[in-house]
Amino acid sequence: MKLEPDKFPIDAHLPEIAQAIDQNSCVLIKAETGAGKTTRLPPYLLGNTSGKILVLEPRRLAAKLTAERCAQILDEDLGESVGHHIRFEKTASESTRLLFITEGLFLPYLRQDPDLKEYSVVILDEFHERSIHTDVTMALIRRLQASTRPDLKLVVMSATLETEKLESYLGSPTVFNISGRTFPIDIEYRDMEPATAVEDMLNQPLCPLNILVFLSGMGEIKRLEQQLKNRLPEEIEIVILHSSLSKSQQNKAFQGDKRKVILSTNIAETSLTIPNVTGVVDLGKERRASFAPWSGMPLLQLEKISKASATQRAGRAGRVQNGLVYRLYSEADHFQRIGFTPPEIRRVELSHYVLDLLELDIHPDTLDWFEPPEEKNLERALELLETLGALKNDNVTELGSFLARLPLHPRLGAMLYQCPNHILSDVLLAACVISEGMVLANNAEFSQDDEEVCDLCAQLDLIKARYHNDKNLSDYNYAYLDQKKATRALDLYQALATRLQAPKEVLKKKTSHPELVLRLLAGFPDRIAAKRLAKAKGRQVLSYNFCLGRGGRLAFKSALSGNSPEYIIVLDALEDPKANAAMGTTIQAASKITSELLLNSGSRFLAVEKESVFNEKKGTLSISSHTKYGKLTLNSETLPPVIPKGEALVSLMLENWPWPFEDDTELKEYHQRVKILEKAGSEHNCPLFEEEMFELFLESCVEEETDYKQVLSKGLKALIRDQLSPQDEYVLDNETPKTIKLCNGKEFSVHYDEDRPYISARIQDLYSVNEHPYIADGKIPLIVKLLSPANRIAQVAQDLPGFWKSSWESVRKELKARYPKHYWPETPETSEPIRFKNRLT
Repeated sequence: MKLEPDKFPIDAHLPEIAQAIDQNSCVLIKAETGAGKTTRLPPYLLGNTSGKILVLEPRRLAAKLTAERCAQILDEDLGESVGHHIRFEKTASESTRLLFITEGLFLPYLRQDPDLKEYSVVILDEFHERSIHTDVTMALIRRLQASTRPDLKLVVMSATLETEKLESYLGSPTVFNISGRTFPIDIEYRDMEPATAVEDMLNQPLCPLNILVFLSGMGEIKRLEQQLKNRLPEEIEIVILHSSLSKSQQNKAFQGDKRKVILSTNIAETSLTIPNVTGVVDLGKERRASFAPWSGMPLLQLEKISKASATQRAGRAGRVQNGLVYRLYSEADHFQRIGFTPPEIRRVELSHYVLDLLELDIHPDTLDWFEPPEEKNLERALELLETLGALKNDNVTELGSFLARLPLHPRLGAMLYQCPNHILSDVLLAACVISEGMVLANNAEFSQDDEEVCDLCAQLDLIKARYHNDKNLSDYNYAYLDQKKATRALDLYQALATRLQAPKEVLKKKTSHPELVLRLLAGFPDRIAAKRLAKAKGRQVLSYNFCLGRGGRLAFKSALSGNSPEYIIVLDALEDPKANAAMGTTIQAASKITSELLLNSGSRFLAVEKESVFNEKKGTLSISSHTKYGKLTLNSETLPPVIPKGEALVSLMLENWPWPFEDDTELKEYHQRVKILEKAGSEHNCPLFEEEMFELFLESCVEEETDYKQVLSKGLKALIRDQLSPQDEYVLDNETPKTIKLCNGKEFSVHYDEDRPYISARIQDLYSVNEHPYIADGKIPLIVKLLSPANRIAQVAQDLPGFWKSSWESVRKELKARYPKHYWPETPETSEPIRFKNRLT
């Protein structure tokens, strides 16, 4: 493939890069802003490599526009040699050999073709953004290279990156450092409003062309657009660049001769080259991917950008000539910022990614990560998947496979699994609304007199009323609705409806809460809360206890705040971990649920706990049964007091063991001794009283008129011995003795309360012992815990003579300094077992 030469700095390196890719499994390209790596290298490789090329981009807009630009370079229509695939949109054909996709689509490609047989090269673009998709993809490609696809080539491209660690991970790849086509830029720190900054920059000689303004989101973009419309000359065109816009709207930033002010999020930071930018106004913030600790749902949180991002943004002003940058924050603020944006793998909820890997039969612990996720986040993800039923013993269930193939959080996918057809439309719309973080406007506030039972139902009915333009479908005003969020939720609904065989049109009827609540429970089984009265600042306040601990209060914006049901499913909440544990969570959205539904749910959180209260004066036992959901008590029942005898006594002992004894230490010790006999291969018939044998043991101890006092007076040890023959008692007592006499004449208790039997002895009492103690006819060595004069463990020996010869001298020196009056001989194996020096003869 021959490109028009020397248009970009990377062009001179293309033959060398292609050769390196041919000869190496991994190539690392560090190319500064403006080098042309994204649009020049992929089309060049088409003519210099066999097979297909897969390019992963971090953003949908970058994937689309870059693919279009590469098709232009090749003088073709998009969908011929070059194609793109983003969420819910694909333009490609059988002749497509260069495919740009968003990173999140890589795993579906891998599922269809586990060895990526169609592809010879995979390019990870903008690696410095460190999305979790990039980290997962790179680890999986390295795994393929080390197994079934040693011929697969990996190209990692980045603009700002500390490459030393990456080079080590990739196994010393060929590295290219390519300068960008940049001009000097002046960076000024300005304390002014964005609109004022734009006006000022338009009049600066250093900025004769377009201005690119970096903002954190669409709301901020719209506000600034309105301010500028009344303040800028008519010949200045205001253009918005955002991933949610249509293709024709996005193209305005790249086309036309009018001078422009382009209002953009950080999608213009990398990948996309907007022509003729000579000025940048940077507010220094971005919406950064994170997750809600409460629900695990994804969040975009407003954060300060890193120094590396600030450098990237500033570089956009120096592509065509000298440029000017206004940073609308202080220089001191800049130098206090982090160097690089934290990688997503450290800050996003991992459940869907973990599920994807497990479905590929790859446990996250076995993957060779460039930078592994935090252990606590990984454990939390696995725990949630187990809770939802997506995993069982780390194996993906049928439900798990269903969830892995949905572009939704596993909680929301669980709501849709095996959903009855007649409510599928409502449940899908509910999942889409929750995925958007709910769709109420910020100023929406429900009346305390409302008898609403579900925040989600209220919001679904609002969306339906707007969709069908029928106000009778909702009891609330359209003004309560965040129109942008509602539109995104409906777009997601339309995209998923076909896949799930749901109606394309949302239902034109009010939402049925009794049917929806069961599906909510499937997705949020661990988010049940019970109402309680608590004291705060000396007064009674209504709050909720959560089934797994902590508590909180309903927010005023919740439609349930006027109703306060006894039990709720919490769908959205803000948690303050530093606040009072009982009140530290603000419940933003919830749904009523009844105790009857919870009792019949079959949830893994349901358990029955029994509590026994014995009246010694009357000799009666009262048993209470508590049905719990997590830590919440749903109901309690107390049976009439009984005097337990015979079968009733056996049943009560089984249910309340170790009652009537204080503990079952004797039984546990007996079991340990029997297991030692089995390990030593001793001939015996001593039974293990476990499972069914335990029930038989209790039945043999209790006759028809036996009461608990008789059982208690006899004692657990005697009851166990009654089950043994004289021969078995002899074997048990001789081969697993309770005491042992050592060769120095001193006797010690043998303990069986740990995995291996042991004795504890003061060191001086072991002097002159030159043979290690054994039990079970010399087959099982005892652990020897050597104690200091203060009865603290100074050493644990499994070979006492070996200890005397090897480690004793260092232990002796330390103890002699601490306990100078005690006897610390140089040759303990031949010395008298005495404790104090003054008793030496």
